[in-house]
Amino acid sequence: MNRGREWIGDSPYNTEAWEEPPSDESRRVVVGFSGGVSSAWCAGWALRTYPKDEVVLLWHDTKEEHPDTVRFVHEMAARLRLPITERSDGRSVTQVFRDEGFLGNNQNAMCSRILKQEPGAKYIAELIAEGFDVVKIVGMSAKEPRRVERQVALAANGGFSVRFPLIETGTTKQAATDWCLALGVKPSAIYCWSEHANCVGCVKGGMAYWKAVAEHAPEVYAQRSALEEEFGHGILRGGDREHYLLKDLVSIRLKRAVNMKESIDIGSCECGD
Repeated sequence: MNRGREWIGDSPYNTEAWEEPPSDESRRVVVGFSGGVSSAWCAGWALRTYPKDEVVLLWHDTKEEHPDTVRFVHEMAARLRLPITERSDGRSVTQVFRDEGFLGNNQNAMCSRILKQEPGAKYIAELIAEGFDVVKIVGMSAKEPRRVERQVALAANGGFSVRFPLIETGTTKQAATDWCLALGVKPSAIYCWSEHANCVGCVKGGMAYWKAVAEHAPEVYAQRSALEEEFGHGILRGGDREHYLLKDLVSIRLKRAVNMKESIDIGSCECGD
């Protein structure tokens, strides 16, 4: 049984103090390395649980991440002393919208499927075809039961295993953030105003998120608003509720203040965000 790495000394932040567990040359441990604090913590967990030569940091470039998220991805990989394995579609989010003839929205974010999920699934299928047993590491929390269930189903159908370290260990997003900071790698500045390190102008965001985009990334807000005009429909789809176009949203007062569901403290934001 693989017991994983044991701490040598008393500091879990010293990456040189991790004892190597026995290696399984037929296994690959694929960490979805998204640029968020949770996925970074999961990468550290994987390195404490599996041999280093089995761990893969899998990243997909959507071409529209916050620049500081890209900085975080590369700094964290360097700190963990692992290369980044990139499997990208090659197109930007906006290019995908135009190629598909459809503007993604908070009910159908096909950009995430095309630019992240499909390249990731293809890479795992390639590893399986090469004869590897694949363990997929996913940085989802217990607050996302439907997404977790979907990942379990995908793993069962795809012939690989999946683990959710945050759930297994009861680790919070703030604890993951603190771990990154203790390693000396500051999380992306996008966390100063967004819950997630998704693309800037993520179509999955709600009204409060888009108001934050208007304040912190007005050029992206204007570009997304122009896309609504181009495609003839809005990003904010509220089911039976009234739909708002971004060009109108800036003048609409929210009915109540909306706090971040998973607000984290990353310290001061020197970059100006």
